[in-house]
Amino acid sequence: MIWVFLLLHLVGLAASAAAGWRWGIRAGLAVASFAPAVTGVWAIEELILGVEPVVTELVWVERLGLSLRFRVDAVSLLMTALVSGIGALLFLYAISYFDAASAGAIRFPVALLGFSASMLGLVLAESAWTLFIFWELTSITSFVLVAHKNTDAAALQAARRALMITAGGGLALLVGLLVLERAGGVANLTDLAPVDGTSATLAAVLLLVAAATKSAQVPFHVWLPGAMAAPTPVSAYLHSATMVKAGVLLMALAGPAFVQSATWEILGLAFGITSMVWGAIGALRHTDAKLILAWGTVSQLGLLVTLLALGTGKAVFAATSLFLAHALFKAALFAVVGEIDVRTGSRDIAHVAGLGRAMPATAAVAALAGLSMAGVPPLLGFPAKEAAIEAVLALDGVRLVVVGGAVIGSAMLTVAYTVRLLVGLFGSATGPGSGRSTVDLVAGRPYPLPSAPRPVMTIVAAILAGLGLVGYIVLQAVNAVVGPAAVAFNDSADAYELLRWPGFTFALTVSSIVIVAGGALGSVLAARIGRESAAVPRPLGAEAADRLLDGILVASRRVIGKVQHGSLPLYLTAMVATVVLAGIPFVSALSGTRLVAWDRPLQMALAVVIVASAVTGTTVQSRLGAALTLGSIGICVSGLFVLHGAPDLVLTQLLVETVVVVGFVIGLGHLARRFPDAPDAWQAVRIVVSLLIGGVVVVGLVAAGADPTGIAPVAELTRQAIDEGGGNNIVNVILTDIRALDTLGEIVVLAVVAVGILALANVRRMEVTS
Repeated sequence: MIWVFLLLHLVGLAASAAAGWRWGIRAGLAVASFAPAVTGVWAIEELILGVEPVVTELVWVERLGLSLRFRVDAVSLLMTALVSGIGALLFLYAISYFDAASAGAIRFPVALLGFSASMLGLVLAESAWTLFIFWELTSITSFVLVAHKNTDAAALQAARRALMITAGGGLALLVGLLVLERAGGVANLTDLAPVDGTSATLAAVLLLVAAATKSAQVPFHVWLPGAMAAPTPVSAYLHSATMVKAGVLLMALAGPAFVQSATWEILGLAFGITSMVWGAIGALRHTDAKLILAWGTVSQLGLLVTLLALGTGKAVFAATSLFLAHALFKAALFAVVGEIDVRTGSRDIAHVAGLGRAMPATAAVAALAGLSMAGVPPLLGFPAKEAAIEAVLALDGVRLVVVGGAVIGSAMLTVAYTVRLLVGLFGSATGPGSGRSTVDLVAGRPYPLPSAPRPVMTIVAAILAGLGLVGYIVLQAVNAVVGPAAVAFNDSADAYELLRWPGFTFALTVSSIVIVAGGALGSVLAARIGRESAAVPRPLGAEAADRLLDGILVASRRVIGKVQHGSLPLYLTAMVATVVLAGIPFVSALSGTRLVAWDRPLQMALAVVIVASAVTGTTVQSRLGAALTLGSIGICVSGLFVLHGAPDLVLTQLLVETVVVVGFVIGLGHLARRFPDAPDAWQAVRIVVSLLIGGVVVVGLVAAGADPTGIAPVAELTRQAIDEGGGNNIVNVILTDIRALDTLGEIVVLAVVAVGILALANVRRMEVTS
């Protein structure tokens, strides 16, 4: 079934492009929503019914282990339900978000569906290399989505920043997977076993860096707030339920391999705790509702990273539960903010007010999602938050003080910025303590009134927020989904479940204090909205990242200007120096014990002609003469192949030499017949270069033949040529099967040379006719 859904997404790309081109962006989005909708329904059905894990694979090159390998189990089904289910709803949301004549009628639906397909492949990936391929595809497709407003310089800069950071994390992921596979011996994510040693430490650092870049952890978080320049459906989809969760998913999948690694826990906690606190502070500093949610996402992702870094069964179970709850309430809140932005023309809580009366349905949806984010019953965020608090309260010593204090403190700040957001958007513009008047104190104009309702946007947000309430009501069904997924990450997680009411426990007391204290702080800050300065907090981290990227580009241009200067002699000098240095280690292995002068006297005669032709080529002044000396060398080499009984190589060599000589003759028609006069010193340099290259080749060959190992593989090659290659000509089988990729490269080179010769001949013919 996996292949069916992936193929359905590919077909959807073409269909949505055609629909967008013919009928506009809304039609393109409607067609594009079909594949995620079908996939989401399938995943939800499989979650309800419960299935045994199924693995499917498409092998490309078996000997190299190149294949696409996917797995359907509790984890992948839960992730698929979120990626495709929420995705389908947000596709419908986007239809109402965009006007019929909006730009990007082809580009946006295709990019959004392409991202959905990339995320689907990522969450279903069973092998590390399949994960890496789709990981990079999400970076590319998200870049296109963030840069949707391609006439907006800020959007383009934000897209570049996001691409550079996440793609850099992709490189760390690639190296980390290579090191982990070498240390653990397996490339399948579900087969990872504990590893230790230096390799494990290096892999842990690299994979955590990769996860931190994708999940916007400090200091790599700077791309996420900037990505809010994208249309709100993109923010709701990429930055709540999908892309930012990829790094968290990587941590959960790789965690079992690093249970013995202190580096994994220490670095993971450093990322998570810093992001939790700084993200929450960032949410309290801004008045743009999307930026408040974006910084809140940084904080909540930090909580997930912290719990997974702890690695206990309770912490992993809590992280998995929050994974689900966060996707629902954050997507709903983004959808609410998008509707407010479309209908009022602003999403700044300092520039809008009193929307509770003008948009009562939207206000109710926002309250439902916001209370779930704050962890208030009866919503799914409450038991998930309780599980997280219980997990950190079970720690002891320094970990309890540091981790527990950070989690509880950031939870209080989460309640505060949630209250500030809701009051700022839907609270009254006037009244005691509001700090506002009947007009926008910052802009000096009346608060905007919303335009006509857009029911589809409200309904989609209501479904997402309502699922938080439904999840709390049918909590046992949620446990049936979350539990197996958590157990897949940590076997000891099977001892825990979400509770609708945990009883009067210490964790509940702490949670109550968090809600009361956070609510009070949020109310105080909300009352100051009208009095706050209009100055927007400077994105210092983003500016620093941009300066770093600009500096790298400037430095690269300078380096290229120095090393790619167009001087062929200097290029040759650099290459010769490299070759000579590479040949020095082989000097110690030289031995003349296995050297013979010749097998047949004719070999020596041909060798003399080759050397004489080479020497002549360094002194001849005629361009045509130089081409002929090269041809002479090639023909003599063909003679050596004849003496060794290799007719296939003879024919190949003769063909190459013929093409080269003809090409030279044709191309030399554009140049003077003789080379420009060169100083004797430069001619001496060229001779020295030739001798050095020849000497290095001789040293390498003599050293390679001085100490042979094993038995010549002639018998094995003969067997493989017949049994596996299906041919009686061993040389042909070697060329087309054993070294097929190398042969393909040579064919490409010959094809490029042929095209170049034809181009030169055509230019020459045009010059003659003119």
